[in-house]
Amino acid sequence: MARKKPARSQKPRRKTAARGRHSVISAAGAATLSNAKLSLTERAYAEIRRRVITLAFRPGEFLNESMICASLGIGRTPVHEALHRLQLEGLVQIVPRKGVMIRNDSLNDVVALIETRMVVEPAGMALAAERAQLSHLRSLEALLRLARQAIKQGNRAAYMVLDAEFHNEIVRATGNSVLADVIRMLHQRASRIWHLQVWNEADLRQTQVEHEAIFEALKSGNGDSTAAAARAHLTSLRGRIQDVVSMKNAAE
Repeated sequence: MARKKPARSQKPRRKTAARGRHSVISAAGAATLSNAKLSLTERAYAEIRRRVITLAFRPGEFLNESMICASLGIGRTPVHEALHRLQLEGLVQIVPRKGVMIRNDSLNDVVALIETRMVVEPAGMALAAERAQLSHLRSLEALLRLARQAIKQGNRAAYMVLDAEFHNEIVRATGNSVLADVIRMLHQRASRIWHLQVWNEADLRQTQVEHEAIFEALKSGNGDSTAAAARAHLTSLRGRIQDVVSMKNAAE
């Protein structure tokens, strides 16, 4: 009678399985490290950008990465990546062997940014009018209500935040991430104007009237009317900035 062959040992399979578990653990560890790095980069980006927008980092000022790292309590790599992202957005300029320069946008530069927004934003708002969901409309209505309260309280800082969120919500309503990135970058770069001493309460009230008009047109679902309201808002904004430029030039 032929002898039965002994059953194969299961050890190789267990070792393979162990190797597989180690691979999964290693991949999970790498993903965790990657997420941590991404989180630090996002934190660095948000904080540096906030300081640039609010003029805590002054236009024309030269900084170095080591100082920024110490100020934020974040390592060099996330700060370095955040600065390159901000350079793409036009908020800083990385100068080899010198450091990081905060872009010195003059009022004339702000006018140029608004003119660029006039090319892009009306089309974006028209698209938002066609695609906005009820949730977007409710969010916009709530933001406008809060903005009215901010004006009554004379709270320009709160109004600035609500202005940005109003435009961001319209951008979200387009459902177009590429267009959203372009509009958001332009709007963010121009938002430094809020921190220059050129605005008064009348400007806030005028901006609010124009935002209300945009919302009413958008709510109707009429893309052409929404685009026209957006152009009227940006034309008004450009005119007010140009008046300030003219006054400054006359004073000089």
